[in-house]
Amino acid sequence: MQLEQALEQLGLSEKEAKVYLSALELGSANIQMLTDKADIKRSTVNEMIKSLQAKGLILESIKGKRRIFVAAEPERLKQSIKEKEQILSQIIPELKSLNNANLVKPKITYYEGKKGLQEIYLIALEAKNKKADWVSPIQSVFETVGENFLNEYVEKKKKIGYWIRSIHIVRRQVETYKYLNPKTFKETLRDVRFSPEEMDIPNTIGIWDNKVAIISTQKEGFGLIVESADYVKSMKVFYELLWNVSKTWEQMNSSDQNKNVGSEEDEDNKEDDYWSKK
Repeated sequence: MQLEQALEQLGLSEKEAKVYLSALELGSANIQMLTDKADIKRSTVNEMIKSLQAKGLILESIKGKRRIFVAAEPERLKQSIKEKEQILSQIIPELKSLNNANLVKPKITYYEGKKGLQEIYLIALEAKNKKADWVSPIQSVFETVGENFLNEYVEKKKKIGYWIRSIHIVRRQVETYKYLNPKTFKETLRDVRFSPEEMDIPNTIGIWDNKVAIISTQKEGFGLIVESADYVKSMKVFYELLWNVSKTWEQMNSSDQNKNVGSEEDEDNKEDDYWSKK
């Protein structure tokens, strides 16, 4: 590394560095000698000398009628750095108090368009523990990222050993969805439940690590990821509440069949599943 660049990294300006190095090489010099050596305008050299004197890096003496300048020993640079460190140590507590006592601000990343929303799903696959919780209104998912993308996503997460819990929103279910078949749940590393029928949640929601993703409907076309430990903690509480009032596939079919107990059609409906009756 060149000396001039090194001095700049230590806090000197480019021109201060040039004048200081010139003074070191000359030993003692007047204004004109420093001007010629540094190849800088005389008026600028005067300004740099004042600045370097304030830093304790240039010493001045009088010889006859002339002002003579001598560079301070390089060790003075080290001393200058120590002095700055002491000042910094003294003011850090006050600076922290001005910064609202180390408040951690959440990071929010915004996405839009089909590709942008697909990116959210791919980011979720980077979860450290390879787990995530999702609220899945399948109709909205098809409309925003596409059926083919969702099918590929399910297979991709299966390959990397990535488990999810998924709450399907009954009012936005798609009967033809390839992975609605309960036989695919464990095969594709999914634990699936179905929301109460009266509940309508149009947005897709994902929770993993310290992140919460919210994906809007096709009409609004946006998504965002919020990185916040506190927000994740709150959302997990809501997720558990929703998970606990949602039903498994078996419970959905059992409750539906109970409605037909005693009817003439009861025997015929035993082999039907919940969705075939919709």
